[in-house]
Amino acid sequence: MTELQARKSLYTLLLIVLLSCAGIALPYPILAPLFLNEVNDFTTFANLNPKLLLGFLLAIYPLGVLIGSSFIGAASDIYGRKKVLMITLTISAIGYLCSVWALLSENYLLFALTRFITGISEGNIAIARAIAIDLSPPLDRTRSYSLVSATTYAGWLVGPLVGGLLQPYGNHHAFVVGAIAMALTIVLVHFLLTETKSPAQVVTSKLSLRRLIYQQNSFTLLKHQPIRRLFYVFLFSTLATNAFYEFYPLWLVESFNFEGPGIGFITAILTTAMILSSVNLLPYLKRRVGSVNACLIAMTLFAIFMLFHNLISEQGVWYIYPLIGVVIAIYNALLSVYASEKFDHEDQGKLMGLITTTFSLSNMLMAIVGSLIAIYGSVYAIMTGGILMIVAVLSLYYGFAGHPRLSENTSPNDKEISADDRQLND
Repeated sequence: MTELQARKSLYTLLLIVLLSCAGIALPYPILAPLFLNEVNDFTTFANLNPKLLLGFLLAIYPLGVLIGSSFIGAASDIYGRKKVLMITLTISAIGYLCSVWALLSENYLLFALTRFITGISEGNIAIARAIAIDLSPPLDRTRSYSLVSATTYAGWLVGPLVGGLLQPYGNHHAFVVGAIAMALTIVLVHFLLTETKSPAQVVTSKLSLRRLIYQQNSFTLLKHQPIRRLFYVFLFSTLATNAFYEFYPLWLVESFNFEGPGIGFITAILTTAMILSSVNLLPYLKRRVGSVNACLIAMTLFAIFMLFHNLISEQGVWYIYPLIGVVIAIYNALLSVYASEKFDHEDQGKLMGLITTTFSLSNMLMAIVGSLIAIYGSVYAIMTGGILMIVAVLSLYYGFAGHPRLSENTSPNDKEISADDRQLND
């Protein structure tokens, strides 16, 4: 692939990621006000506490992503990125339409089922990350990945903003727009995206779906000790990240009586900071201090922000949350870039699938545990995330920065030495 072709594929990919992530993020400003402020068959299902019902919905979606991303990335290594992406986007569009029907009929179980199915198909974010890796060379890997990360955050900016603005007109409208976004994405993939991973014809003729899920899923990478050590860092850091993501809307409602539009605007400010950081800071930080050291600093700051979250005032939210966005963007992207560079000999679809799966696993676990903690106050769920982030910082430092043993048991094919490895060895 020439550099011109690679750039065209990258720009097309960025537009696809923007629409896809915006569709995913549309419902987030809607669910918390819905369960706290409205009383109907949907929000009082089985006479359960609304916070528990909300927590279940927050958990069921990432459970689907967890299952989907564990094999969708690997499937794209085998069947081709474009084909698998088309199939999963089509399922997502259908899932959003079914969610509209569930909300209109106030059917909680149907809504939970559609969110689960949609989650399975939206494990395809691993494919987008793998495509960004495929484009290196001729494009710079860190730059491509940082642009994909920035576009992901842009989707999380546009989605909640639009969802919050639509919420006063009816909770189902956001899901209608989500379905439209998925339909546009399907068109873009079909006509504009260039395949970056040719299907493995010999393998696909003999590989059943069952064997794909059970034998080629991303968790098989954990048999390698270096990858397993990095997995624990990802797990604890994403548990902490999701403690913030999932419960800051609830905290804003409880503490300052925020409504859907207010949550949408604060989310827009948060994600704008993430976008600007991804585009401008990441390559610079990687060159100057290395991925690991930059992540350690960012993760430590994030832990402090969460542990002392109850000290943030209503006015302070508008100043602190952009800083939170900056540190999240730094460690989220640079940890993934570090993993892709060090384990370049592994199938990148499977590796990116493991990273996405880890995020989804922590999303699901935190939704369940955090909702139980949030019964006593949503701020305690966020503070729990601060404790988990401290564990992640210690795991990263003692596993990689303080004792650089990552090179143990790596493949002999992994001959590229990254700037981070040279820094650690020095």
